[in-house]
Amino acid sequence: MSTTDSAADWLAAALPQLCSWSGRPCAEQLAPLPSGPAVALFVTEGGAPVQLLTAQQLRRAALARLTAPPEPRRGRADLAEIVRGVRWRPISCPFEARWWYYRLARQLHPQDYRKLVSFGPAWFLHVDWARAIPEIAVTERIWRTPGEFLGPWPTHKPCQEALAGLWDLFDLCRYPEQVQKAPHGTRCAYADMGRCDAPCDGGAPVPVYAARCRDAWRFAGGVTQDWIAAATDRMIAAAALQKYELAAQIKQQLEFARRWASETAPHLYPIERVTWLLGLPVTRRQAWKLFLFRGGHLAEGPVAPHRRVDAEAAAWLPVALACPAEKLADTVRMEQTWLVHHLLLRTAPESAIAVPWRELTVPEDLARCVRAQADAARARRGRGAREIAD
Repeated sequence: MSTTDSAADWLAAALPQLCSWSGRPCAEQLAPLPSGPAVALFVTEGGAPVQLLTAQQLRRAALARLTAPPEPRRGRADLAEIVRGVRWRPISCPFEARWWYYRLARQLHPQDYRKLVSFGPAWFLHVDWARAIPEIAVTERIWRTPGEFLGPWPTHKPCQEALAGLWDLFDLCRYPEQVQKAPHGTRCAYADMGRCDAPCDGGAPVPVYAARCRDAWRFAGGVTQDWIAAATDRMIAAAALQKYELAAQIKQQLEFARRWASETAPHLYPIERVTWLLGLPVTRRQAWKLFLFRGGHLAEGPVAPHRRVDAEAAAWLPVALACPAEKLADTVRMEQTWLVHHLLLRTAPESAIAVPWRELTVPEDLARCVRAQADAARARRGRGAREIAD
């Protein structure tokens, strides 16, 4: 089978529904299209793609684009002149629409699909302990770079600020490219100020620096109390010795560390060790669309009515976990991780179910957690609707 045939088969499976016609369409020819949400592709008579779209009401969207009089706008094509069919897939929720739109855009527009999708990178702290000299860095290239990842952050700036805070707390090198040259690197101003023991030029053994990196990584992952207790003792001792500038510096570090412990660490996790059960509210129904996210792979599950979502999630998840994950390119895993984490960062706390699955979690615990999150999300949506009405 040729590559072209494979792509056509994939497209037919992704958008299994088809409505076609000859000539300019009229309202009657578009009547078979659903009035509900869908991801769709306008195609030519030969099946070539013309326009990819998502719509809350596919029939209305098609009528507006294909039967309305063409606007006299220079450079704008009259779609009705070339479109002879619509392929579509019904979707349950906006997240499902974004996921399918991304997959289709990547297939149809491999060179510029990232410009077409509605999400960008998610950001993580990264370290590779296999390197002779470890370096904690900011990256969006999850799964494409070996090592461990901790996150997520929604944009680059707060992730970089978090890394700068770890540099300050653990006296890590601000110029890691120089540490990689050790012992032939160049000392920086922080070494001259006594804020760094200069592993770059051999001032300190590399294993000592690597140990500090491990301490910083443990702190970033939530093991914060030992550092806070030790820093508090150092601040008190510095003040007792009338080293007020040093005490003030440690106090500032303690403020950052306590914010990290209370505000930052609870929202971070080692991404390579967490699998998420996701439930998204179905459009115009009292139901939830289930998904499983693991290691950059995303699998869709059933639509479960609200009253049974706990039981159906507990029954479906073990079956889904037992199925081997689809073999995907690392780039796809990376981009699907971005998509899921933008959901978790911006949507899930308010209106979705997001349960991290771990090996020790039993189905009964999972069901209880799903029920609690589903009821809370439904209550928040109801409260929001009342506030809008008021």
